[in-house]
Amino acid sequence: MAVLENEFIRLEISEKGTLEGLLNKKTGQQYAGGGGLWRLYFQIDDQMDREVLGCECEPQITLSANRIELSYPTVNYQGRQLMVSVLIAAWLDGDETRWSIELENNEDIMLHECEFPLVHNLQLKPEQPLLWSDRGGMIFPDIRQEIKRGFTHYVASDHLFLHKDVEYPGTATTNCFVFPAEQEGLYCACYDETFGETLHMFRLYGAALECGFARYPCLARGQNCRLEEYVLSPYIGSWHTAAQKYRTWADKWFKHQTPPEWVKAMKGWQRIILKHQYGEIHYDYEDIAKIHEDGLEAGIDGLHLFGWWKGGMDNSNPDYIADNSLGGHEKLKEQIQKFQKNGSVILYCNGRLIDLDTDYYKTVGKRISIKDKFGAEIRDAYKFSASGTYTRHFGNRTFTAACPACPEWLDKMKEVVDLAIEYGCKGVFFDQLGMNEFPCFDPTHGHEVPFMHISRKKAELVRELRDYARSKAPKLGIGIECLTDLSASYCDFIHSFPGFAEASNDWEGKSEKPVLTCFIDWFRYCFPEIIMTDREIRDDTDVERRVNHALLKGLRSDVEIYRCRRTIAETPNYSAYLAKANVLRDKYAELILNGKYLDTTGFNCDNSEVEGRAFVAGNKCAVVLTQSHLAQTKAVVSVADSIFREWGMLGEVLVENSRPGPGNGTSVEVTLPRHGLAVLVFETAN
Repeated sequence: MAVLENEFIRLEISEKGTLEGLLNKKTGQQYAGGGGLWRLYFQIDDQMDREVLGCECEPQITLSANRIELSYPTVNYQGRQLMVSVLIAAWLDGDETRWSIELENNEDIMLHECEFPLVHNLQLKPEQPLLWSDRGGMIFPDIRQEIKRGFTHYVASDHLFLHKDVEYPGTATTNCFVFPAEQEGLYCACYDETFGETLHMFRLYGAALECGFARYPCLARGQNCRLEEYVLSPYIGSWHTAAQKYRTWADKWFKHQTPPEWVKAMKGWQRIILKHQYGEIHYDYEDIAKIHEDGLEAGIDGLHLFGWWKGGMDNSNPDYIADNSLGGHEKLKEQIQKFQKNGSVILYCNGRLIDLDTDYYKTVGKRISIKDKFGAEIRDAYKFSASGTYTRHFGNRTFTAACPACPEWLDKMKEVVDLAIEYGCKGVFFDQLGMNEFPCFDPTHGHEVPFMHISRKKAELVRELRDYARSKAPKLGIGIECLTDLSASYCDFIHSFPGFAEASNDWEGKSEKPVLTCFIDWFRYCFPEIIMTDREIRDDTDVERRVNHALLKGLRSDVEIYRCRRTIAETPNYSAYLAKANVLRDKYAELILNGKYLDTTGFNCDNSEVEGRAFVAGNKCAVVLTQSHLAQTKAVVSVADSIFREWGMLGEVLVENSRPGPGNGTSVEVTLPRHGLAVLVFETAN
């Protein structure tokens, strides 16, 4: 048995190379249950996914003071020794085990995939959920039951194991996952500064749970690689400790620029489709003034302008030409500039899709589109309709995706920046540019084949567009749809992908606070400087709770009434309540719009039935409180060594006189009715 040990961890690896111990010495929690540390998958002729199991190979083990190395000169595949070498290193760094793996292929095979490090027969406490970063953060109280819901029937080898995964950079927004308990947890991360495609994967072999990472080196004969650096950390503390670990690593490469002032002041926007895919005109250019007026009634002075071009929304991309039937080029320019006397217009385009029924596709797009391994284009199909069924079922538009490595696509997107500047817009938005992409196999594009770093290239495209925009118009804001830490580093604001930041759990009529699956708190705490929106408030129901959720988490408002077909005037309850919420946003903008989001840290609240989040700026701290499942409840709130100064509210909230608090500070008692919200401002005591 090879053992590494310090005051925090005991790591044990058997002579067969299995992970026998991953012990948190501070708590006695043992996470490892024995099992192989790695798997490889290769292709030979037309046989895919041929599997090499690390536990069936014999390592040579070297142990030094703080390092274990496992060397495999060859690997065993069905009794045959393949000329593939594996070298694994593990070492300790405080409360973390660090790992790397080196691969060299000297066999006539294509080595596609490496799964490492694996924790097999993972030992968790009954109350220990999975927190992963899909959609900004999601929590699964019972990961085994969640995996079982993913039974694939004919698709995969469910007779061997059940599987669940998420891809980074993709809908996984950070390259890590956590199994948090109340005061400890297991943090698993992949610190890959090349940002290659990485899978966070979870398997059930009967009752045995396994977690780990998959990466795709795609090594032909004679090629080698080193994959690093991985972290398995049995830590002490809340999940915030794990988030701090990730942010410490991310600070090596995360270089976010300060957004323009108008973006920082933005409380939200109305997202309006003027003309839809199927030809229906909801508004023309002259109506932009009425859209503005309706938004101002709700305290919203932004317009996210969709479907403004001749083809209409999700149609004819990337041929963005003003539509004469809506009023023409000059009318659009005139209305945008009028709007922006006391507002902000953000011009839409799609950052990846090319409509097959366009001249651009026929002349350029077909060549620069993403191809799969068989040379076929990667395609999407979108279909919308009015009230009929013919268009809904048979009227879809078909698109292919542009490879971001092609300079022609960057040039085309720069044209949209130029157009936004010509119209006088304050911002330009690139839809879907933050989402993951299928790896491209087209060798004529000048990238590696397969292009397993394509998501990194998309992020670089965002950076190049931002730099171009800044050079032409320094105050022009750049926004994208879909959230990952990599792409968020380069833009000014994020329009959330569906499910990222919604308050989808209906609490109405319940006396217990439900467990939430969506957990945008993870990303907000990791990257509090990123400006992002809520999403999917589309009607006039459950308004108070959902708007309060946006204020609680520090999100801007994405107003998308009836899927962007109407203005907020169509939802009077939403309009009236959002107007009140925006008074608070304006009053406390320094803190709840532009302060640093601290999540549940930095303050004390004695009532777990109340949702509370903190924001800091300078020597001030704002604590936002709300609850929606009880008729009424009370909470005492304090910030260490800080004096309670003032408060604002939504609903019939009662704030009692302050009293002595921790240190040199004061505390305050708050009575919250259902859907009540309070903003409490504390200031550091002198």
